[in-house]
Amino acid sequence: MQIFNLNQKNLPQILKSVRSLNTIDTNVLNIVRKIIEDVKINGDRAIIEYTKKFDDIALEPNKIRVTREEIIKSYDYVNENELSAIKALIENIKNIENETVKNLEFTIKLNDIIISQVIKPLESVGCYVPGGKASYPSTLIMTATPASIVNVRRIVVTSPPNKISPLFLVAADIIGVSEIYRIGGAQAIAALAYGTESIKPVNKIVGPGNIYVTAAKLLVSNDVAIDMPAGPTELLIVADDNANPTEIALDLIAQAEHGVDSLCGLITTSTELAKNVVNELSRLINSIDRKEIVDKALNERGFIIITDDKTVLQEFVNQFAPEHLEIIMKDGAEIAKSINNAGVIIIGTSSVITDYYAGVNHVLPTNSYAKIRGGLTVLDYIKLIRLVSASNNSLNKAINVIKTLAYAEGLPNHFKSIEYRVDYSQSQENHFG
Repeated sequence: MQIFNLNQKNLPQILKSVRSLNTIDTNVLNIVRKIIEDVKINGDRAIIEYTKKFDDIALEPNKIRVTREEIIKSYDYVNENELSAIKALIENIKNIENETVKNLEFTIKLNDIIISQVIKPLESVGCYVPGGKASYPSTLIMTATPASIVNVRRIVVTSPPNKISPLFLVAADIIGVSEIYRIGGAQAIAALAYGTESIKPVNKIVGPGNIYVTAAKLLVSNDVAIDMPAGPTELLIVADDNANPTEIALDLIAQAEHGVDSLCGLITTSTELAKNVVNELSRLINSIDRKEIVDKALNERGFIIITDDKTVLQEFVNQFAPEHLEIIMKDGAEIAKSINNAGVIIIGTSSVITDYYAGVNHVLPTNSYAKIRGGLTVLDYIKLIRLVSASNNSLNKAINVIKTLAYAEGLPNHFKSIEYRVDYSQSQENHFG
């Protein structure tokens, strides 16, 4: 892991160093652009070719979509503990998201004009669930459950063919996913965006992925909505000398096992803690599962930053804008108040709680996009539409404001469309009065 001593003067340089560990370069964009164009032109044929090239699987055209029979059979391979676990996670997400939905619809009366806000779901959403070195039914749950809560009519899931496990299919069935396709990578994003013979395009694409998937989402975003760049996972731990170095080392390992492109770091006010975490990582690394992945991720993209200035520490965190932010400090709740930019903030415990249980979404902004948005929520699957109902009599209360602003902007016909209604309404009242 790289080790830095941070101060106000070198903050920009260190920030640039650690952020450059996980950027999308021109070569990646060019490769992905070619894949997207190929899928647009050749459809299923391109999908099959890229599946053979990248996943080493010969995918038959009639096997691109998972059948209903396969989904039903998958229940035979899922045990009760697994079934209970996915149901618990789905239920926790529903509890959080339903609280969000509850406060979105309202009706108010403003100077006799009735204004309502209503929720309308998107018609179709494509949920990308990555594969990489693992299978992620939890990410399927995170991306598809909010869509089901707001009644998105068509929920489409794609994932690499060798990562669609029985538990994955059962979770999809419980949620109510409409279609599941055995395709991954940039080619899956292209298929969701533009369609193929087997797959109809969707209105929006959500979900995390590796750097190629993230590049594909950015490239298709002119033609189809996306949630956010949710690329290779990121974890930043903020800790002081009250923290347990073994716990921190285990949290870094847990996040790094997602893949070799994981970006994991510690920023601390304690030189002693930094030294102890390094020692703990060295001790633990030889006895863990997925050792090669973790070792490469931490060696190539891991970092530790030491500073004795809490103000500089807070500024670094806000500039770095991590996907996951753990705060393991005596005054952690107070420190959290000063953090404006993070996908999710976890105080006093491991970020794993958000992966599998807490009910908050683990699809989160990476590459500093936490500066402009938070994690995936039910809001990503809906449109908020406002209805305005105004009688001609109620317009009379607004006419002076409308006249002033319309003439100030040089748009007199805006005013006249209101003036006529008011005058007509009043003449009718006088006539029948």
